[in-house]
Amino acid sequence: MPSLSLLDLSFIIFESDKTPMHVTGLVVLEPPKEHAATYAQDLYGEFLQQTDVTAPFNWKLQWSFTGKPSWQTLPRVNLEDHLRITMLPSPGNDQQLQQVVGRLHGQVLDRSRPMWEVWVIGGLENNRVAIVFKIHHSMADGVRASSLFTRSCATNPEESFTKPIWQCDLRKTASERRAETHLTDMVIKTASQASKQISLIPSMFRLGSKLALKAVKLADCDLKVPFTAPKTPFNLSPKRSRAVSLGHFSMGKLNQLSRITGSSMNDVLFTVSDIALNRYLNDRSLPLRKPLVAMMPINLRSKGEVASKGNKMSIGHVELGRAHLTSLERLEAIQQATVDLKNEALNISPDAYVNYSLLVNGASLISGKFGLNGFIPPASNLLISNVPGVKDTLYFMGAEVKEQYPVSLLMPGQTLNITFFSNAGKMYYSLVACSQSLPGFEVIAGYMEEALDELEQDIMDTAVSAVSEQMESHDSDTVAVEMAVLAAREALTPDDAEFERLYIEKQQRVEKLEKQLSQLTAMLSKTIEIDPAVKPINEELMNESVAIDIIPKSSSASS
Repeated sequence: MPSLSLLDLSFIIFESDKTPMHVTGLVVLEPPKEHAATYAQDLYGEFLQQTDVTAPFNWKLQWSFTGKPSWQTLPRVNLEDHLRITMLPSPGNDQQLQQVVGRLHGQVLDRSRPMWEVWVIGGLENNRVAIVFKIHHSMADGVRASSLFTRSCATNPEESFTKPIWQCDLRKTASERRAETHLTDMVIKTASQASKQISLIPSMFRLGSKLALKAVKLADCDLKVPFTAPKTPFNLSPKRSRAVSLGHFSMGKLNQLSRITGSSMNDVLFTVSDIALNRYLNDRSLPLRKPLVAMMPINLRSKGEVASKGNKMSIGHVELGRAHLTSLERLEAIQQATVDLKNEALNISPDAYVNYSLLVNGASLISGKFGLNGFIPPASNLLISNVPGVKDTLYFMGAEVKEQYPVSLLMPGQTLNITFFSNAGKMYYSLVACSQSLPGFEVIAGYMEEALDELEQDIMDTAVSAVSEQMESHDSDTVAVEMAVLAAREALTPDDAEFERLYIEKQQRVEKLEKQLSQLTAMLSKTIEIDPAVKPINEELMNESVAIDIIPKSSSASS
């Protein structure tokens, strides 16, 4: 029988009625017109006919007499236990769909059978049909689950009638199992070292003593001291209720802002989230005195390092922006924080940082599990993650995939999760919250849209101003003076080839600045009103990409 790794087992141990440990995916389909009226019922009927089930969808949790769990492979799975259909009162709207998804997401999966479910939801306006896919985190994480659905799709309707997700092999590869074994060994070794020197949990709760950090070889590093995040409503013990709020951004806009500022896509998303979360707290008269701290998955591989060298992923704690920063200043602060985090982790060695992360996050989970949040400062305020998708438009069972949202879990001691998912030119995001702990949290999704517009406006204003200032110092008179100074310094005459080269180089610089200004002006016109009678210069170059750094680039890209 397949055994559970320590990582998989942790999702079993930390699960309760109030903290379900499964991930959920929501997909909205647009059926072909000729089958739109009955597509939901037809899809459910087709699902029931696909009775073959492959691993791990035929695995059931089994406990031995020693208390050690393992997976029992069932010879047959009754699909009626796992497939459901429900119809919204037609025409159902997005708010009703979100309410259903929140209710389904809050229900713990039945451990007496394989821990997965698929729901077909019909009755949506314009004959849309939704699919909700739930799978326990001990069987698959969000990245694996999303790739599983992608494998069930095709890039054209004719080839999209493939096998359903429970017929796709989701078992981990040999390299992934080795990586988890390596991780398990690190956990045991680290816990053993720490326990010989200190009482581990109390020391970490007391803001991480030098002895605790020496146990994981971090005593001399400059990492942020753990358990110093501000106490917020995001750090209560979640109740049983779950609610979901959804939204999406244009990938084109995100890429444009990332390119202009020299920041990463993650930096932009974290900035937008930070602005929205601060606005939510301010509206409720809960202004922050310290920056929020977000948990963020980080890649600890050095540039050029191959992927086969064991586990190199960890969860880092990123300090977000301080109060009263402008949106662009907040982006700069977050960009620097993510770069510093990864650089520090690589400097002290990835394995040592993974040890540190396991200790801090493990202590935080135990604190949340046993309801100690009121006595112990939180290590972080929420988890923000970004799951990569595909660029192509996908089709599933003849229907076009119009929207695809990740719906993640709430960690013990946290009442909010934000997950992003890129797909076919859009960045979808979901906020999962304990609705009892965060009443009215749904407004955060709207605040995120406003925050992106605000950030875009700030970036465009600053970029246009920066380029305009550069152009002022590159007019014809200034270029002539600069050329005269250079010629005198190098003893050049206008007949010399070097003089000609320098002159052409300066002219090209002026043309490049003119092109940047025309492109930025066009981008800016989308966010503010500009006199349409005024034409941008170099209009023929408008469609070319623009790259201008208005945030200083670090020596290393952020994760």
